[in-house]
Amino acid sequence: MHLLDDDALARFLRDGYVTLDAGLPPEFHQALYDQVEEVFANEGNPGNNILPRVPEIRQVLDSPSVSGALNRILGANYYLHAHRFCHDRPANTDAQGLHKDSWSRLHHRTRWCMAFYYPQDTTVDMGPTGIVPGSQYYNTKPADGEVALAGAAGTVTIVHYDLWHRGLANTSDRRRFMLKFLFTRLQEPESSSATVESGFDPDDPSAPLWREMWRWHTGAPATPGQSLSTADAGTLTRQLGADDETTCFHAAYRLGESGAVDALVDALRAHHERARRNAGYGLSAAGADAVPALVDCLTDKDAEVRSAAVESLADMGTLAMAAKPALDETIADPDLEVRRRAAYALGTTGITEPTTALIQGLADEDEWVARNCALSLARVGAGAGEAVPALGQALSHPNRYVQANALKALERIDDDASRRLLYDHMATARWCPITSNTTPF
Repeated sequence: MHLLDDDALARFLRDGYVTLDAGLPPEFHQALYDQVEEVFANEGNPGNNILPRVPEIRQVLDSPSVSGALNRILGANYYLHAHRFCHDRPANTDAQGLHKDSWSRLHHRTRWCMAFYYPQDTTVDMGPTGIVPGSQYYNTKPADGEVALAGAAGTVTIVHYDLWHRGLANTSDRRRFMLKFLFTRLQEPESSSATVESGFDPDDPSAPLWREMWRWHTGAPATPGQSLSTADAGTLTRQLGADDETTCFHAAYRLGESGAVDALVDALRAHHERARRNAGYGLSAAGADAVPALVDCLTDKDAEVRSAAVESLADMGTLAMAAKPALDETIADPDLEVRRRAAYALGTTGITEPTTALIQGLADEDEWVARNCALSLARVGAGAGEAVPALGQALSHPNRYVQANALKALERIDDDASRRLLYDHMATARWCPITSNTTPF
């Protein structure tokens, strides 16, 4: 694998994307393009089945440059999610609007990313994907700064899942395909030899945010930032609700790295939505010192406060391990959004065995609770053997992503019982790439 170096990782954390060459010959991409075009002509868009329908795509995803970048960004055990899609932009197609694909716009740390692959040479007039560098941290739609990801056949761009992007207008007379794949992290970052916060201008207003992202990605221990005077802390606390999000982020991460937990919790409990969201970022940065206060917020009478507290603990990761019992109980919260977030949060705290609530949550009537429980069990990995019977039942869940996450959990458990279920299910569900509506037998 060709792992990203420290400078490239720093650029990814700052800008939210990295562009690579898959390193395969032009004739490979042309043959793959022809296959995709044939599938579209005979069957229409295969949606999530684009990979089994054109299995050669796997060579792109497994190439040393692509797999190396994904390893550096998401860790060695990253998961190729079941959602994938082929975006077809025929000639003379209008542009999309800027959007995010993620279900939550609250995460800053990179636990999810997407890969965009072009099987053909793509010029600007062919409607490549447009992105706004650095926009992954922002909840408000950016007004400018868009970059067109044009490139030769074999170009792969890995982007933060929350990056604002769109398909640009195809004003040419040529068809453009872009194959999109979603990936997620299954284990939290471990300490590494990376020590230099390269590429970060310390005078930039976003520097505190970038420092925290670098610290988390490289597994560095939290280090107290420069202490704040009472007046400075008060000013920053008021800025958590500012109209300008860069100002909000600077305030949140400065308060977090200085350990101003009480001020951040007060903002989290306030009725100002923007200040509450940004206080959550700061509390995640504050680390373990903020856990007791966030656990206390899990019993707040306001569901929005409970939801924000769960989100902050989820983003904190392994430093929130002490919150495990409280998060376990929160999966039964009367508010649906709180339950969904709690099911997700348990998986990022680094638990090594399944909880009763996670196992029972696989059968939850809400698909997001069930799929988040299955994903959290996949993150538990080998220690989740107790969940095997429930995961086996989840393989017949009506939601495809609950099924896929349950399969991934069984794969990572990797004992006799999980392998038996995995083999039996895959033998029945196996997709044959040769079979189509033109060759049914």
